[in-house]
Amino acid sequence: MNEQLKYSVGVCLLWVPCLANAQEAPSFDCGKAKTHVEKVLCSGGNSGMGWIDQTMANLYKGIRKVPDTDLAALESGQRAWLAKRNQCKGSDEKVMNCLVDSYRARYIELSSSYDKQQYTGHFSNKKGVLDSVLFPDGSLSVNISTDVGAPSYDSCSVAFIAPLAGTAVHHVFTAEETGTTEQCTVDLKISGSQFAVNPKGCQSFCGNAASFDGVYKKN
Repeated sequence: MNEQLKYSVGVCLLWVPCLANAQEAPSFDCGKAKTHVEKVLCSGGNSGMGWIDQTMANLYKGIRKVPDTDLAALESGQRAWLAKRNQCKGSDEKVMNCLVDSYRARYIELSSSYDKQQYTGHFSNKKGVLDSVLFPDGSLSVNISTDVGAPSYDSCSVAFIAPLAGTAVHHVFTAEETGTTEQCTVDLKISGSQFAVNPKGCQSFCGNAASFDGVYKKN
C-alpha cells in the first residue's frame, strides 16, 4: 500500500470504545500532516473530523478480516476513494464539508454488503446530527453533535462504539471517561429510519443548556 493508504487504515487495531467526545484523533500522525486535506482532518475542536477518519480506519480494517473478502478489489477501491477524497479544495470550511460528504458516502459503500437494514447513515433533528456506522462484527459506531444556538451556543459532542443487540445499543461511559464521579449511560433504539437516543448522567459532554437526547431521522 502507498503511504496515504497506510495513513487511512493503519491505527485502530481492536474494536474498543471510542473517546467520549468528537476530539478523537485521526488514524494518522497529525505531526506529519502536509496537505490541506490532512490538516483539516487534524483540525480538532468539536469538528468531529478525527472521528470521521478513525472510523474509516476501523471499518476498513474490519472488512479486511471478513472471510472471503476480495482484498485486491477492496484495496483498489480504497485507493480510488482516497484519490477522490484528496481532491477536496477551497477554504477550510469547504474542504471540511467535502470530506464529510466523501466519508459518509464511502461508509455506506463499504458496509452495503452486510448492512441490510441500512443502519449506516446520517441522521438529524432540530438539535443536531448523528452519524452511525455498522461494522462487520455487529458493533455500531455513533457520533452525535448538537448545538442549542443563541444565546448560549452550548453544545454536546459524544462518540462511542458498542455492540448492536437486535435494534438496540446500550453503552456505559466510566467515571474516568466522563471526568466526573457520575456514570454516563446511553441507550439507543432503532425504529425504521429513526434513532431514539436516551442518555442518563451525561451532562459532562454538554454545555449547561445542551443535550443530545431525542429522535434523529435519517437524511
